[in-house]
Amino acid sequence: MSSNSKNDKKPIKRKLWYKEKTLKIDPQVEQYNAGDDILYDQELIPYDVEGSWAYGKMLKRHGILSAAELKKLRKGLDEIMELYEKGKFKLKLEDEDCHTKIENYLTTHHGDIGKKIHTARSRNDQVLVTMRLFMKEKLNEMKKLAIYLAETLTKTAKKYEYMPMPGYTHMQKAMPTSLGTWYSAFAESLVDDIEMLSAIRNLMVDQNPLGSGAGYGSPFDFDRDKLSQDLGFKKTQKNVIYCQNSRGKIEGMVLEACCQIMLTLNKLASDLMFFTTQEFLFFTIPDQISTGSSIMPQKKNLDVAELIRARTATVMACRNEITMNILNKISGYHRDGQEIKRPLFLGLRYTSMSLKVMKIIIKNLIPNEKELLNDMNPELFAAHKAFEMVKKGESFRNAYKKVGDSLEKLEIDKNNIVKMLKESKHQGGTGNLQLEKLNKEIEKLKD
Repeated sequence: MSSNSKNDKKPIKRKLWYKEKTLKIDPQVEQYNAGDDILYDQELIPYDVEGSWAYGKMLKRHGILSAAELKKLRKGLDEIMELYEKGKFKLKLEDEDCHTKIENYLTTHHGDIGKKIHTARSRNDQVLVTMRLFMKEKLNEMKKLAIYLAETLTKTAKKYEYMPMPGYTHMQKAMPTSLGTWYSAFAESLVDDIEMLSAIRNLMVDQNPLGSGAGYGSPFDFDRDKLSQDLGFKKTQKNVIYCQNSRGKIEGMVLEACCQIMLTLNKLASDLMFFTTQEFLFFTIPDQISTGSSIMPQKKNLDVAELIRARTATVMACRNEITMNILNKISGYHRDGQEIKRPLFLGLRYTSMSLKVMKIIIKNLIPNEKELLNDMNPELFAAHKAFEMVKKGESFRNAYKKVGDSLEKLEIDKNNIVKMLKESKHQGGTGNLQLEKLNKEIEKLKD
């Protein structure tokens, strides 16, 4: 809002914390206080409506609202959601936040119900429960996306289970592996990431802070456990001070889950950038996932993988920003907690987007079997040659030295490469990827 606007000279009368006297806030201060918060609060409106309805039912159980008033509350909240879905319930700077906007609407259109809904409730616990409901839903959506990608990777691993591929250590060719092993490595990594995400959602996010007021409770005998049931939370976050102290802590854990997913995608993206170079050509980049150059006609770039690499750093920075925000604060609510929303929203959005596009990449990449086979040089099988001698009774160290002293004599029949890959029959080896077991683990994650 410009400081030269005509509206700057008009006193705002909508603040929940105004008493009888209307105050005039300096417009620059008001704008600074709000920051970009109303942009994020616009997305939080449905969750705040959900929290207000559950809170209204609790107030009715304790005699603060009548049955008629509760019915009126439902009508008002439904009106808000109808307007919201039509894009007509828009937050403005003077609204401060979604909580104020909703209460003002109820008061304007339904009288005393708007004045009663905030009984013993603070915007402090109101924003907490709104954020928890938001995070629960976003983590559920992200879990589904991660499962879809894990399934895509295992299907692709099965398709190319025994297609040979060089394995690298120290950025140098090391031992033979397969595309199936490479693809399924990332599927299993995602399984761990999803397990962590689920644990954070179920153990940390899925607890209700509403009813804790400004962080010190209220002189009412409210049944917060019943309130938790109405909101669909598994448990009630008990200590009222800790409810406020957990703001930022739990959001940070949510982004930690995002970081782990992004680290998996980052490594996969790094491999893709490496293996799609002209020096390797292990994969063909189809047009639908590539970009070109404005000056070099021959260029075909996998920009989307490069952006996944970069956005991993962004998500990790978002996680760190939240941690820095909550450092060195005494117990209780602090206004600068609103700054947690920006990195949280960004981290969640980038992680979900990255999962979606990586699935598209995996579905469209085309392995180049000829190039992969050409790169399976004899030295890759040096360890295998030593193991052959061990199976005939030689000690491993002696076999290691003998093979190492005669590397130039190594030969490999490319027709036998797959046969040699299948010899690794231990769990997780190239000859025993246990894809069925991995698929069962992924399927179990859907529960």
